[in-house]
Amino acid sequence: MAAEPVGDPGQPAAAPDALVAPTVGEPVDNDLSRELEDLAHRAWPPLRERRLGGWVLRESAGSSRRGNSVWARGDVGDIAGALNAVGEFYATAGLPPTLQITPVSLPADIHEALDVAGFDDTGPTDVCVADLEEIRERLAAGPTGHVPVGAGGSPPAGADGHRAILLDTVGDVWLDVAGQVLATFAGQRAGTLGVLANLTVPAAYVLCVLDGVPVAVGRGTVDGDWLGIYSMATVPAARGRGAARAVLTRLAAWAAEAGASRAYLQVEQTSTAARQLYAALGFRPVYRYSYRRLHTAATPGASG
Repeated sequence: MAAEPVGDPGQPAAAPDALVAPTVGEPVDNDLSRELEDLAHRAWPPLRERRLGGWVLRESAGSSRRGNSVWARGDVGDIAGALNAVGEFYATAGLPPTLQITPVSLPADIHEALDVAGFDDTGPTDVCVADLEEIRERLAAGPTGHVPVGAGGSPPAGADGHRAILLDTVGDVWLDVAGQVLATFAGQRAGTLGVLANLTVPAAYVLCVLDGVPVAVGRGTVDGDWLGIYSMATVPAARGRGAARAVLTRLAAWAAEAGASRAYLQVEQTSTAARQLYAALGFRPVYRYSYRRLHTAATPGASG
């Protein structure tokens, strides 16, 4: 997925036991889950939002699922009435009514209400965390067959052909690479650029060049002591050659310099290669979220 979950690092597929845990362990850390959702909201702010009791209705011109779904962070009282209001809000935007549901979503009976109303359940995604210093150490150690990157976050000159370039703004080349892999940066680019322009937290963009050709990108935000890792993408021809590791190394170095000590990311349950890489770097799942979407003939689905 795209602009929110990290799902395409370009690594080879893994055996099931090499993945980030397929199910989140119990009990879920509710306080940490709420904190991570707050971080994600600031790292991917909607173009427009409306408060409905404890819910936040988000709309971003269809550019991503997170940016075009309800954040059910608090109670709403009359859930049937709230769902009607949600339907009207997204109908006006030409989008299907969609809610992002986490273990801490409210009200407590929200799943039952959505089942009755006919909302499907899609896009299961794990939110994972890791210690930033551990990530950097594991990246520096390098997998078999890869040359470790140098101190500063870039590979030594001529090492394995990778050059990870840190950018403070998103540029055309970065967008072109992202658009080859992520729908959020392809057909929905205008809305996505609007979201990025709304950022209120420090952000950095990394472009990885392999043998002179741009092949991979990633985006990071620093919010307090957290590095948020987003928009990881590697073009198909360069996958399995360490480009994602080069991007992550550069992002991690930037974040450490900015004072971050922890990192989080979102990875789809079906993104086998991504889950392998992040497990190898020490990421552990905290909770899982998914999207409950009501499809109607009059409202086409949002992409991303």
